[in-house]
Amino acid sequence: MSVQTTASKTAASNGAARTTTPHGEAWGALARTHAAVSQRLQEALAQGDFPPLPWYEMLAAIADSPDQRMRMGELAEAMVITRGGLTKLVDRLVKAGLLERTFCETDRRVSYATLLPAGQHLLAEMRPVIVGELEVAFSANLSVRQAEELRETLDGVRGSACGGG
Repeated sequence: MSVQTTASKTAASNGAARTTTPHGEAWGALARTHAAVSQRLQEALAQGDFPPLPWYEMLAAIADSPDQRMRMGELAEAMVITRGGLTKLVDRLVKAGLLERTFCETDRRVSYATLLPAGQHLLAEMRPVIVGELEVAFSANLSVRQAEELRETLDGVRGSACGGG
């Protein structure tokens, strides 16, 4: 039995109020929203006969970085993925001819994932699908200003969670 379930049962048996806090409810809503929007994006990509969402996310992260390359450690952090998971994903994109591994000229221990022209092309094809689906998912409930405020708020929460806030 989970700690949350145990706490809820204990509170209920003691006649106490709900154990879910507004912050806990916000976390639950965020997690459910992330899952729903991710599923919508994945389905749209599949309908367009594109690779899965993590491929798009990796290509986009690298494309937006200087020189269209990222250190493997920075890419793992940006993708919120373990280094082992990152290695497997990079291997798949390298095999598909979308990325290549390159190394630092002064320190061969430092490796980069570098976007190839085929990766740029695929990203350019995938991006309108993602942008369109996000527009549909968000615009009915958020103005542009509200979306900016939400991003700022979530960046602050992430910073706190990562020890930066």
